[in-house]
Amino acid sequence: MVYTPGKTKPRTKRTENLAGQVYNQIKTLILCNEVLPGQKLHHQELSERLGVSRTPVREALTRLVQEGYVSLLPNRGFTCKEIRLQEAIELYELREALEAFAVERAVENITDDAFRKLSAKMSLYGQDVQKRFTRDRLVYDQDLHLEIARLSGNETLTKTLTQVFERIILKRRTDGLYDPARGVKAHQEHLRLLQAIKKRNAQEAVKIVRAHIRAGKNNVLFDLTQRQEIRVFRQTGTVN
Repeated sequence: MVYTPGKTKPRTKRTENLAGQVYNQIKTLILCNEVLPGQKLHHQELSERLGVSRTPVREALTRLVQEGYVSLLPNRGFTCKEIRLQEAIELYELREALEAFAVERAVENITDDAFRKLSAKMSLYGQDVQKRFTRDRLVYDQDLHLEIARLSGNETLTKTLTQVFERIILKRRTDGLYDPARGVKAHQEHLRLLQAIKKRNAQEAVKIVRAHIRAGKNNVLFDLTQRQEIRVFRQTGTVN
């Protein structure tokens, strides 16, 4: 039989496409708080919910494990992974470095139309800070900062920062321990950043965004530290 390159493995390609679709669907479930950090991910439940067999579900979960969004523990199966202290520190350090450069370039490239679009995204965040803290606010914040990254004109930077935000949002819990005053302060910092960009003051804009990211980092680390202490107390009955 003659081997014909043009007719290779269409079935495999369809399987790969399905696994990719399932992967995106499961990530969306996590992003929309349908699946929470720390929650188990059952093959059968997901396959029934998404209307597919267990094979693409297993492939999607394995990919999510490799990317750090899901953990696979012996005898416990797949679990939606919660962000850990060291990972949070590293992600926020990377955010600061990327966004300092992005803001500096955005100031150079800003136009009136771009400024109006940025202001609109900032308003969405400002409207949300009066509400209970949810994943939506994290998404509003992400959209605002990614808009600044896009204004830098550096696609690689924007893509990398998108991945950083994705890891922060998908693995961040929004229940219980969040400081409600942080949202208001963050919005005030956003507004100061907007004014610095409008005035094309790159030095001030970089200073503001660095302080803003560090304040957010400190808030997240405090939250994670509290959660760790609660876990230790439940396991041992003692506080560190």
